[in-house]
Amino acid sequence: MSVFTVTNTTVVVATGSIGIAIGLGAIGTGILISALIAKELSTSYEGQKPTLKERLKSLTGSLNIAITPLLMIFMLIVAVKVMEVLST
Repeated sequence: MSVFTVTNTTVVVATGSIGIAIGLGAIGTGILISALIAKELSTSYEGQKPTLKERLKSLTGSLNIAITPLLMIFMLIVAVKVMEVLST
């Protein structure tokens, strides 16, 4: 195997990994935004039936479980992008 082949393979793998990471970051951010919107809408249960209030409270709790790790991932993405900008 020549150095040229190894270098090309490394560049292709690195480029593919970056593309996948960007795609997953965008999907994760979209899911986070959707979950935050759903949580905000589920907290407005004034004047609703008692059974609906309980279901909405349960939904809010479930959304909190999903929002916490997504928020941490989003903060990591922002930190990496800020470090990328500052390093140039």
